[in-house]
Amino acid sequence: FFFLPISIIIVSLPLNHIASNKMVAPGSMGTYKPKPPSTAMYGGLVVFLVLFSLGAGYKVATLSTGAWTQFSWHPFLMTSGMVGMMGISAITKKRGGYLNTKMHGILSWVGLFMALGGVYSVYQYKTDMGQEHFTSAHSIAGAGLLGSCVGAGMVGGIFLHPDFGVDKTNQQIRLIHKMFSRILLIFSWVTAWLGLVQLTEEPMTLLAYGVPLMALIPFTLM
Repeated sequence: FFFLPISIIIVSLPLNHIASNKMVAPGSMGTYKPKPPSTAMYGGLVVFLVLFSLGAGYKVATLSTGAWTQFSWHPFLMTSGMVGMMGISAITKKRGGYLNTKMHGILSWVGLFMALGGVYSVYQYKTDMGQEHFTSAHSIAGAGLLGSCVGAGMVGGIFLHPDFGVDKTNQQIRLIHKMFSRILLIFSWVTAWLGLVQLTEEPMTLLAYGVPLMALIPFTLM
């Protein structure tokens, strides 16, 4: 619950952050262009994402039994990969520049491989337990979103890589990639929370996981 009061404080900060930037730029299709995060904000967000993803991931991983099991790898890797690594990847790209763009791609793929490891762990767990696969909205949505994230990553690598992207200066592809990826991450975080709902109905646990995600969205995905 350490993250809950911090999240309540920072969730109010994006109002000034957004209001201080132009909401519509010429030729921007109505999207706003916020300033890159300052060094202090970037560092704070990285620390928060790391601590939250590891802390919340471990908490959910041991929620059912109080101990680490084969299933525990699923929530831990999914939270660390899709929230921690992907969140850091998103804010790193916001800083702009050649090096940050390359780091964005590397962090995104590390997050994806962590998530794929999480999928493998729960698939193997259910197989060993004799349970059916893809029987809940959480699992079906998760599979679709993860597949879409892999597709978005391939588009970024093939078309937009700063070294060898075949169409790296195409602003339309860049805009579609950015918006599509951010939408995918928002729905991925919602899907992660729905997975927690399947494990517990305890309100404070759900709030302690969900409120930080809501607080992070304006900074990482807008």
